Amino acid sequence: MNVALICFTQKGKILADKVAAGLRAEEYRVTVDVKCMGIPEATDLTLSDWTRQQFESQDALIFIGATGIAVRAIAPYVRSKQKDPAVLVIDEMGIHCIPLLSGHIGGANELALLVCEKVQALPVITTATDINQKWAVDVFAVKNGLQIQDMKRAKRISADILKETPVLIDFQGNEKNVEGKLPRGLVLWNLIEDQGKNEPDISVGIYRNPAWSQTLYLIPKVVVAGIGCRKHTEAEQIELAVTNVLRQNHIWPESIWQAASIDIKANEPGILEYCLAHRLQFQVYSSKELQEVKGDFTSSGFVERVTGVDNVCERSALCASESGQLIIKKQAGNGVTVALAVKEWRISFE
Repeated sequence: MNVALICFTQKGKILADKVAAGLRAEEYRVTVDVKCMGIPEATDLTLSDWTRQQFESQDALIFIGATGIAVRAIAPYVRSKQKDPAVLVIDEMGIHCIPLLSGHIGGANELALLVCEKVQALPVITTATDINQKWAVDVFAVKNGLQIQDMKRAKRISADILKETPVLIDFQGNEKNVEGKLPRGLVLWNLIEDQGKNEPDISVGIYRNPAWSQTLYLIPKVVVAGIGCRKHTEAEQIELAVTNVLRQNHIWPESIWQAASIDIKANEPGILEYCLAHRLQFQVYSSKELQEVKGDFTSSGFVERVTGVDNVCERSALCASESGQLIIKKQAGNGVTVALAVKEWRISFE
C-alpha cells in the first residue's frame, strides 16, 4: 500500500516520522511531506495541489493536524467509496486517529488500527457496522478480493444487518469453498424451503441470474479469457467477441482477471489494446506449453498447421487458470475465438 503523510508543525513532523517508520516496518511504501514555514524540507506545493496529486496516486493519505484542515483539503477531490483513497487524520499530539474517508473499501479503518498500534493512539471509528460489531459486506468484499456490483444494494444489506433482518447469501453452489463460520445475520440461501419465491440478498460468484432483480452480486476476479484471432484483428472485434460470450453465458465482465493466448500473439495490437482498456494481464505460452495442457479440446487442423497446436483459446485459458476448470469451450466469430476458464477460489469469514 502506498501512503502519503503531511504535517504542519515541527511537533507534527516528529509524529509523522514515527508513523512512517511504523508503517515501513510493515512493508508499506510511505512518503512524508511538511507544509510549514521555517522547516527547510517543507514542500513548495499548496495543500490543495499536494492533496490532488496524492488522491490520484496513493492508496492512503494521512493528515497530522486538525480535522478541518483535512476536510477542506480533500473536499474537491472526493468521488466515490469505490474510488477514493483512505484518508486518516491524527492530531499532532498523537492522541486520536480518525478514519475520515473510505473506512471499509479503502481500508481506512484497518489502517487506523495499525497506526494506533504503532504510536499508542486511540482510534475513533464511526462506521455503524464497526461500532455495533456487525458483519460488514464491504469489508468482507475487500478482504476476499470481490467486486461489489452495486453500492446502493450494499448499503441496503448493511441496513438489514444493523436491523438484525436475516440476509440470505448464495455461494453459487460452492459452499465447500467457504472457510470459517457464517457471521450472525447471514443465512445460506440454499437452505431455505422455497427458493423459487425468494432470491438471495447476496450472491457470491461469477454468474448473474437474469430473473433476480434485487440481489447484490459480489464478484471474484477469477476468469481467464483465452483468445485466438487473425493477424491485425481490431480491438473492437475482440471486445465484441468476449462481450458476447460473457453475455450469452450470464458471466459478469468484472470476473475477468487475465487474458491468454499463444506466444506468436504476444505483440498482437488488438489483443494488447483490449487488455490495456480493461486493465487485464496478458499471458502467452509456447505451442509446446499449450500441447502439454491436459483436457478435451476443440481441435482444428488449420490452427495446428499455423500455430503448431490444435487449439489456442481453450488451452491457453486453461493453462493460465492455474489448474482450474474450462467453463466455456471455443466460441468463434469474425476471426476471433474465445474460451473461458476459471481458477480455483475460496471465500473466508474471519
